[in-house]
Amino acid sequence: MTKSSSKARGVLKDTAKSLFKLPQAVGRTILSVPEAASQKLLDRRGKPSKEKDEHSDTIDFISKEIIGDQERNELVRTSQSECMKEITDHLFPFLRENPDATYEEWIASLHPDNADYSDGRIDHRFYVEDSDHRLLWNECMLAMQLEERTILPKAVEPSYNHK
Repeated sequence: MTKSSSKARGVLKDTAKSLFKLPQAVGRTILSVPEAASQKLLDRRGKPSKEKDEHSDTIDFISKEIIGDQERNELVRTSQSECMKEITDHLFPFLRENPDATYEEWIASLHPDNADYSDGRIDHRFYVEDSDHRLLWNECMLAMQLEERTILPKAVEPSYNHK
């Protein structure tokens, strides 16, 4: 299991990294727009045109808003990245100690507060198509050649009956 576990860890780390690179590339493109717009407002001799004077306050305001949005988005991406690292770091030792464990057992171990329902189910959100937990579990199972243990997205009625 260590060879396939090592392979799975590499695949998962690459996937987690790629999830967070795309927004950064988009952000850099957006940040270049105000500079490109102000360059177009220069006349042929490189002097600011009258049109620039009319729009410079607006361009400055928009630039500051974009930069502020990008800084906030970077905080969100950093937080998401740290959460994915925590989740990934929990999955491998869990599977090493519990090689036959189910997805639901892993979620109960990782997030006990999301598995304390009287009917024994886990929170329905762990089954949605975009669930990072489900996707990570499936990638790990595929890397370990355990396709039969992957979890398909499904609609599950929420349970509000806590133990």
